[in-house]
Amino acid sequence: MTNAERYVTPELKEWEEIILTADSRANAIEFKLFCSLRDEVKAVTHILSEIARKVSTVDVLTSFAHHARQRSWTRPQIVSDDRLDISGARHPVLEADGRFVPNDVRFDAKRRFLLLTGPNMGGKSTYLRTSALISILAQSGSYVPATKARIGLVDRVFTRVGAHDDLRRGRSTFMMEMIEVAHILRRATPNSLVLLDEIGRGTSTFDGLAIAWSVTEDIARRIGCRTLFATHYHQLVGLADEVPGLHNIHVQIADSGGEITFLHTIAEGPCDDSYGVQVAGLAGLPTPVVERARDLLLFLESQAQGARAGEGGVPLQREAGQSSLFGWSRSPPTRIVEKASEVENRLSEVDPDMLSPRDAMDLIYELRSMLKERHEWLEE
Repeated sequence: MTNAERYVTPELKEWEEIILTADSRANAIEFKLFCSLRDEVKAVTHILSEIARKVSTVDVLTSFAHHARQRSWTRPQIVSDDRLDISGARHPVLEADGRFVPNDVRFDAKRRFLLLTGPNMGGKSTYLRTSALISILAQSGSYVPATKARIGLVDRVFTRVGAHDDLRRGRSTFMMEMIEVAHILRRATPNSLVLLDEIGRGTSTFDGLAIAWSVTEDIARRIGCRTLFATHYHQLVGLADEVPGLHNIHVQIADSGGEITFLHTIAEGPCDDSYGVQVAGLAGLPTPVVERARDLLLFLESQAQGARAGEGGVPLQREAGQSSLFGWSRSPPTRIVEKASEVENRLSEVDPDMLSPRDAMDLIYELRSMLKERHEWLEE
């Protein structure tokens, strides 16, 4: 070499070759052994497949038996008609914490479409999932988490639950929702079980209401399958008097002085309020935001009542049990709007470009004083 001399012997040359080629020779031996094992397994594939099938069957049935014994599941009665009668239904996963509230699920020949209303976080989506999971467990040969169950065979379970988009295909959340609803309307049969959660929420209020209304009528009248539809469109509850087989159910809550407690129980009849503002407060929204939302809700309700006013400008009163767009049973006080207008009028008189820093500070104190008077009046 340029700066050195290298001395080798035939024996060192042999060991060098062995070390440098060891990895490739090991891979060749491994592949040869793999091919040999593959050929041996290929000759008894049908036997191994049968063993795997039997072992997996034993594994599944053992798991069913373990859960049924540990959690006091009951044996369902499978019937040939299209009923679905479950007493004390529980979610097979959520019941593990021991605090799950069981509910009843009932479908029959005259009760095919259940319209579920109630507040957010009340348990509507869990109720839908519970019904589907119990039906699937029963038809797979398992006991079910309920006190009593009579399950009519279901050919398919269709769900439109949750919200997601498809950015890769350029599809928005609402578009994905409509694609899934279209699939349900094309494929569902009278023996299917359909679960719908908040259809039409991804677009404007009236567009969403119109779509939900139309889908409800189409499923109830044309398909006639067992359907659970959870919605905040309380205008749909009136369809119970027009669409055969449609019944209203709701999630119960306890309302004490504006403080709500979720009972997570299902009862017959409609619910005329989603309690969205109260739930927003429970979620931790700042108090001024929640109070402002409550005031705006009162104002919007007054506007809705004004739009329904009869001759002479007197708002039409709702009949007992009739739901409104915003669910408030009393007319909002007009003084709230008047006080808000005073602040707006004062701001409209101000030219920000002409204010000195001192004048701007005085204006802020003035507006704060006006708002404070308004809140003191509301507390009275």
